[in-house]
Amino acid sequence: MIKVFIISILLVAISGILLATSIIFKKLILNKRGFFPNTSVGHNPNMQKLGITCAKGDAWKEFKQSKEVLGCSTDESTGGCSCG
Repeated sequence: MIKVFIISILLVAISGILLATSIIFKKLILNKRGFFPNTSVGHNPNMQKLGITCAKGDAWKEFKQSKEVLGCSTDESTGGCSCG
């Protein structure tokens, strides 16, 4: 039973090392720029060209527009919002 456990731990460790080596080799050594590509939606220039933005930014824009429509203004002294 212990032999099976040790063999399985060794196989998982070897698999992890090979996977990490493969990722490092493909992304860092073969990539001419030497760093991982930016996959963030908000900072990726190709997605910006297509007009794709992050959901958090969209929600923030909607929130600001809804406050403007309702006529809300924030009160800095109390930290609240007064709509009227």
